Amino acid sequence: MITIQNNEHGRRILLLDSPFALEDSPDFPEHLFDAVFIFNDSVDAAKTILNTINPVTSVKCGYKPFFLSRSLEGKMGDYADLIDGYYDDWNDIHALNKVEDIISRRGELGLLAIEEKIVSANQFFVRLFRFLIIRNHLKLEMELDNSSATGYVLPIINVFYKLGWFSLSETFVFFQSMTEKGYLRPTRFINRIYLCPKCLHSHLLYIESCPKCGNSMIQSEEVIHHFRCANITPEHTYNFGGQLRCPKCHQMLHHIGVDYDRPATVFTCESCGNSFLQAQMQAVCTNCQTVSDVKSLVPQNCSVFEITKEGVLAITSLNIGFSVYTEFYDNFLEYDRFVNRIRLLAEQKFTGRITGDVLVGKIWILDATAATVSNRAELLAQVCKYFPNNKVSAANNITYINAVVTDYKGDQEQAVLDFQILLSEAIRAAAYVLRPGEKICYTYMKLESNGANIDKFLNDLQFVTATPDDSVEYHPDAINPNGAEVGVSPLLKDDGTVDSLYHAPTAAELLKEAKEELEMEANKKKTPVKRAISWLYVLIAVLAVVVLALGMVIVKMM
Repeated sequence: MITIQNNEHGRRILLLDSPFALEDSPDFPEHLFDAVFIFNDSVDAAKTILNTINPVTSVKCGYKPFFLSRSLEGKMGDYADLIDGYYDDWNDIHALNKVEDIISRRGELGLLAIEEKIVSANQFFVRLFRFLIIRNHLKLEMELDNSSATGYVLPIINVFYKLGWFSLSETFVFFQSMTEKGYLRPTRFINRIYLCPKCLHSHLLYIESCPKCGNSMIQSEEVIHHFRCANITPEHTYNFGGQLRCPKCHQMLHHIGVDYDRPATVFTCESCGNSFLQAQMQAVCTNCQTVSDVKSLVPQNCSVFEITKEGVLAITSLNIGFSVYTEFYDNFLEYDRFVNRIRLLAEQKFTGRITGDVLVGKIWILDATAATVSNRAELLAQVCKYFPNNKVSAANNITYINAVVTDYKGDQEQAVLDFQILLSEAIRAAAYVLRPGEKICYTYMKLESNGANIDKFLNDLQFVTATPDDSVEYHPDAINPNGAEVGVSPLLKDDGTVDSLYHAPTAAELLKEAKEELEMEANKKKTPVKRAISWLYVLIAVLAVVVLALGMVIVKMM
């Protein structure tokens, strides 16, 4: 059964009791319902429904209130964090208030619009954290769970990991990046765990083995040090009829600490006969069966995290993909990593390990005074979309694109030209981000000569030329190719984060600025006329003086 009913507040409630292909059904568009009630007393059935219809990954149900039957309260395990309440009546006063609270919170955060279908792990994490913020779940408490891949886990993340929405490595990268940017803050340290370097699972078996042959069939035995003659040999060499006698001086040993001590333990491999003082410790992953030295295990800190105020603003920003957490897009690199990549490519080129030209395209915006302006989120967005197979970065008021072009149908020059054409198209596609008096420019750099020029090449990345290869000026009718309403793009700092001091102009401020811009242009047009009139006045005055002087001369002559 699936139907839609109005609650007492006029909200439309989607009611269902069994799995349903809601995403593919044209009969139930997203705008047709405001909340979801799942009426089913089976835990397994409810979980099956939530695997596809939930407020995180579902396009039609994104962020909407979700409720289950009261009989399932306390039984949903990791799925519980997806549920906003357990009721048998959608007109229960608590259910009514919860629906209104969530819809109101979504409106305050500007997240009422329908979301796109999730196509990457990064998009999933954005969606998940927006869901948590809407519910005001800002504290993320790790729990110990023997069924999870890493031992410590956030229950709601564990649900979607088991459903295959992301990999463990993508989880760690997300949390690390969010923490580095100040959007997540660890509030309490729990534990440091060690993970398999191949699959990042934590379920490991630790095995002592022979450092010579790697076999774990080893025996340990204490070493005895006889003080009197300084003999140091394994304990079995002292064994004499159940007593201890030194095999070197034949003296009987009675008191530990007086006659002898046990300074160490010696190991003997029963496979190869090797004797050694320190066994090799190895870890066997129970997930992928990889055998690793313990020194190569990946350390990972487990903590309680909190989403910061900056994080709330960043994650709920509609430009989050490029303005506040650019690493949500796989082709973006922070500037330091981008430079390291260029250096590595240069070294590989000069050692002959790669062929082709190493190119870096540079795009920047100039204001009316010919000064560069700060990077803008929407510009970076457009460039990332235009060059999905290239690495993109931003710093120094410049957006960078890296390319390695190889022979193109036997014509290397054509390959370079194609890169320039793409850059020219990209600045035209991004022209909608310009403001009055601005223009967008591009140029490109090609690594030449030998390895001695790498440092100069990297240093020149920071500068723009006065003669770009192409430019596009502001036009009020510039079209946003993404079809979205054109707004003022947030400014980006060099690390790709939004400038916290940035103030988005209001409509009145923009109108005032546009009016001032028009007046400035009008004054510029009037200036030549005013100057001509001024020069005419000067010329008349000079002629008057000349005429007066000639008149005086004529009078004297008469």
